[in-house]
Amino acid sequence: MSNRDEFDDLIKNFKLDEIDDSQLQKEQVRRPMFDYEGDLHRASRPQASKQEYTPPRQAASSAAPAGAQRPRAMAAAGVGNAQMHHDTKVRGERREEKRSFQVNIDDSEFYDLTPEPQYSYGGGNNDNHDRDGGGRGGRGSGGGSGRWAKAILVLVIVLGVSIFLAFFALQSASDMFGLNKQDSQVEIELPENQSIPEIAKLLKENGVIQQSFTFQVYAGLKNKAENLVPGTYVLNSNMSYEEILAAFRIGNTKKVEVQITFYEGMTLSEIADRLEENKVVSREEFLDYLENGDMDFGYDFLSQIPDNDLRYHKYEGYIFPDTYLFYEGESVSRVVQKFLKAFNDRVTDEMFAEMEKMGMTLDETITLASMIQKEAGNVADMSPVSGVFHNRLKNPDSFPQLQSDVTIFYVEDDIKPYISVADQEMYDAYNTYVCQGLPVGPICSPGVAAIEAALNPQESNYFFFVTDEEGNYYYAETAQQHDINVLEASKKGKTHGIDTVTE
Repeated sequence: MSNRDEFDDLIKNFKLDEIDDSQLQKEQVRRPMFDYEGDLHRASRPQASKQEYTPPRQAASSAAPAGAQRPRAMAAAGVGNAQMHHDTKVRGERREEKRSFQVNIDDSEFYDLTPEPQYSYGGGNNDNHDRDGGGRGGRGSGGGSGRWAKAILVLVIVLGVSIFLAFFALQSASDMFGLNKQDSQVEIELPENQSIPEIAKLLKENGVIQQSFTFQVYAGLKNKAENLVPGTYVLNSNMSYEEILAAFRIGNTKKVEVQITFYEGMTLSEIADRLEENKVVSREEFLDYLENGDMDFGYDFLSQIPDNDLRYHKYEGYIFPDTYLFYEGESVSRVVQKFLKAFNDRVTDEMFAEMEKMGMTLDETITLASMIQKEAGNVADMSPVSGVFHNRLKNPDSFPQLQSDVTIFYVEDDIKPYISVADQEMYDAYNTYVCQGLPVGPICSPGVAAIEAALNPQESNYFFFVTDEEGNYYYAETAQQHDINVLEASKKGKTHGIDTVTE
């Protein structure tokens, strides 16, 4: 017989109603509720003693369980004693089973031995992803940092592309208009049957352009390759795309280079005449461009030149005197740009700082420098002459007019001969015997020395000066002294200076 069968037999033969409550409670305290080996040992005892044992009948007055009293009442009502005793015994056994039979199962060992499942929903390869939030839930620092890294990467890429495009646009615009490029001549040979991309490559290799792609787009929109004439060309590295293509369309071959020197003190009219004499550009085309052409060459000083209808030439004084190389038939915009570039390069930041210190504008400085340039025959006399003008400008009550002869010469020689209708208001705006203070604008193109003299006048008490035909200068503090000097200077020929013109 197996252990299972012995256990079942023990349960069937065990009479719970024969054990009173006190014995049951002691037994529960004395041994475990589920003592399997003890049950086996007790089951091995002889069964006869249990069958022969008959429990005593309890008296009606003794404290018996309610289930044991009810059968007696039923017996009095006519129910068979045997049947009642059997039912009562069965109910008692069930009640005692419910009250005393317990099974305690310790399942802690089972659960302790079962490993807790590990979860991983994100956070990369970090072994501690559950602790830092990168495990369950998938919304920890691991996943968040990944998204931030991607966002920063996208932002960096967008910014990089934007900066590149902006830089490319600026470079393309500068290259297209020939701005801020080194001034150098390049001789190239344009072969026959060249496509636009091949021409762009040729120009870039020779340093004429910098952006071959931009040139291809520009040239492709306005030109056909077959319309460009092959040949030998002399190009400038700061030519605009349009100037390069215009040369290719016209078929200009190797150009004749000319060198021209423009002296300090030349007027705009004289400069225009010299350009025409050397076949660079006509006088009319040059002056008309200065009045009506596109002057957007990127030089800041141009915005400081005032617009005044009384000025005969707005850009008088700003065509810088120097020696230049031009080509016969060169574009007028290139000619003007060369002059303005020279002015921008020679008038330094230190000069602008000194203007601000003295409370003078750029145009006032150039206007005064042009008068000094005309009045002083040499550099040594420029600072003393400047000192006389400054003394008068500082004392407007005593000397409201500068009374410089050279301003009258400008009206007579450079304005009146070239206008069809007399303009007395314009004349008076330049005539320093009439206008107060400086004239309306420069009267010639001053050099660097004259500009520096205008900013560094010699200190003196002189308010007058006069020069003779030999270039000697006479200075005076009073009008009486000055009159004597004028008489002395006139003995040597023509004179000019301050207050030498008699009405």
